[in-house]
Amino acid sequence: MYTYPAPAIVLNNAIAQQFPPHYRFDTHFHRSVELLLCTSGTISFAIQGSEQILKPGQYIIIFPNIPHDTVAPDDATAQALHIHFYVKSAYSLYGSQDSHGEMPFLMELMLNRRPFFREICSAQLRACLECIFDEFCIPGQNSDRLMQLYCEQLILLLSRDLLAQCESSSDVYKNNYLMDAILYINQHCSEKLVVEQIAKYAGVSQRYLTKLFQKYLDLSISSYITFIRISKSIDYKCSNPSATLAEVATEFGFSSQQHFSKAFKDTMGVTPRNYFMERVNIDRAR
Repeated sequence: MYTYPAPAIVLNNAIAQQFPPHYRFDTHFHRSVELLLCTSGTISFAIQGSEQILKPGQYIIIFPNIPHDTVAPDDATAQALHIHFYVKSAYSLYGSQDSHGEMPFLMELMLNRRPFFREICSAQLRACLECIFDEFCIPGQNSDRLMQLYCEQLILLLSRDLLAQCESSSDVYKNNYLMDAILYINQHCSEKLVVEQIAKYAGVSQRYLTKLFQKYLDLSISSYITFIRISKSIDYKCSNPSATLAEVATEFGFSSQQHFSKAFKDTMGVTPRNYFMERVNIDRAR
């Protein structure tokens, strides 16, 4: 078993945001987790071909590197509490794999299997978001520690909502064989990986592990490896903008730039060149 370091939850920003009538922010993506709670009006998102409309009291989580646009479609101004944050060492919040089933939000960050989720905001979650906003905007004594506590509370509350929403498939978070395999893939995705090696680490047969991936993720193991490599390649390229696509392909175990480009387009719907060009345009616009 791995020994996990202490968690680090990094808040990028916390904004009480106003969206003027017919506001539009065209397709963009973030390397951080985005959370937006609609407090008045209507806010709409287009996420991978799916329109998600938020009314007051509803919130949405958009996971990292997911292209989306944001629109306030009505004649009235919409308002929201809006934050972006990172979770480093996502598995480490309680330092034990026994906690997998209790922390589905952290598991989803590692699984990389969903673009978003949305839910009605509880009174507890709203109070937590307001505390984060107040501490971020007007820091005081012990602000850093308080912010970590509020952010850890946020992760717990999001996990509760996600678990309630996905109760029928919650066993995925509690299957230690699957979680061990996923953790191994995430930590070794830049290396050559074979199913036999992953199954041996997880302590099960190749056949049984293949069945677990199909049952819980609806993916083959090789497809999941490709998906994780693409996700991590995005973070790598954004952190190393001078790296060529050929260098990124080599870094994450693709046989060629052409192989990387095809896998990237199959996964993200656009070529890596167009995807990262959009990232550059967003950075310039800020």
